[in-house]
Amino acid sequence: MIKDFRTVSFETIFDANLNFEKVEVIKNKLAENQLLRCNQLIENTKNNSERILNSIETYSKNWSYNRIGKVEKCTLTLGISELIMNLTPKKVIISEWVKLTDIHSSESGAKFVNGILNSVSKEIE
Repeated sequence: MIKDFRTVSFETIFDANLNFEKVEVIKNKLAENQLLRCNQLIENTKNNSERILNSIETYSKNWSYNRIGKVEKCTLTLGISELIMNLTPKKVIISEWVKLTDIHSSESGAKFVNGILNSVSKEIE
């Protein structure tokens, strides 16, 4: 699987257990523009972590944050962060994070992420 900025961002946040203070992107085999986007996404996530957490808690009806799986927390966090950045069409952002969830979790996890990202994207418009 060819890695892009979303995959590397996901792996970085996942490995850090969502502890954004410890997160730093290590230079890797990403193309320069992909590395730039990866760093922008992680920096934006750090800067907006409270807003992102509030969005997850608001839209994950009947699910406390602690009940959400780690993969879903990571993809939701980064997906919402990318929606806030507004550099890519919202449908593309949602689709890419749902795909990543499906790869690393389950179909039901991907549906959960899709529902929340759709709701958040409407709020951000």
